[in-house]
Amino acid sequence: MDSIIPLIDLAKLDDPDPAKRREVIELVRGGLETVGFLLVKNHGVPQQLVDRAHNAGLEFFRAPEPDKLKVLKPSKTINRGFMPNRDRLVGKASTPGVETLPALQEGFAIGPLDISDEYYRSGSKALKYAPNKWPDSPADFQTTMRDYYDHMERVFQKVMSMMAVALDLPPGFFDRFLTYPSSTLRLVYYPALDREPLPGEERAGTHTDTGAVTILHIDETTNGGLQVKLRSGEWIDVHKTPGAFIINIGDMMAQWTNDKWVSTLHRVANPCFVDGKTSDRLSIVHFCQTNYDTLVECLPTCTSADNPPKYPPVIAGEYSRLSAAKVYGYKLPEPADA
Repeated sequence: MDSIIPLIDLAKLDDPDPAKRREVIELVRGGLETVGFLLVKNHGVPQQLVDRAHNAGLEFFRAPEPDKLKVLKPSKTINRGFMPNRDRLVGKASTPGVETLPALQEGFAIGPLDISDEYYRSGSKALKYAPNKWPDSPADFQTTMRDYYDHMERVFQKVMSMMAVALDLPPGFFDRFLTYPSSTLRLVYYPALDREPLPGEERAGTHTDTGAVTILHIDETTNGGLQVKLRSGEWIDVHKTPGAFIINIGDMMAQWTNDKWVSTLHRVANPCFVDGKTSDRLSIVHFCQTNYDTLVECLPTCTSADNPPKYPPVIAGEYSRLSAAKVYGYKLPEPADA
């Protein structure tokens, strides 16, 4: 069923043959208008780095709990550091009428690196540009994750350029909104289960992502994993494609396009028990965000006299802050300033 999601070869965007470039862009348009997901290969991220990040993540999460708690997330609204199992809600329970229980996952999150501009350290912006927390072990964890974060931001730039062309905009249209991106890199660990989940307990409930773009690396585990809901109502499994990342757009990008592109419901299914046990698994998710103060208003190529803008303009950072609170089920403090 993965064939429903088009595989995009980013290298072809630089092909000297205009017909081949147009072919890629048409695949992008089709994928984002129908399912909201893409697979991308030839993205420029070395496989060795992906493997290092995956292995460092597993080593961190498989360490004793007291070691991980040394870098505990400081608060519900500051997405930095370690989040224990069943620490937060993610989306809604897949079974109607069943209460959503905290997700069966651990996490570790980092944000923008080496932000020196004090403007981004004040008010609500400080939550998105907060300092990172780093564990002492594994020894190469910080170096590896910083490197991975940097590479994800480069992929983000490539993807946004590709999306601009797919929206009949200049390739560099979004560049001005990506000078201080507020992206979050989140390692999501799904521990092996020692009992059947309770009703409403899921690895990740049904949800959409809230930001601009998500870049996802998943492992090869096929027992329980990412599922995407098609417009027909059918859920499809999405498995790993070697050498490719999974890309999907979030609610903010859908709003930016006046819903020309779709932000699609997805979830992470619980695994089946085999011989009384399940395996653990790790995903690495880069939630790509623009500058906090980006004004998100209907793109000029996504509106017409017959299709006026559906949404009022909104500041990206505030949109993200409020949307995340809904998805993850927490209350926000009042901002100190804008």
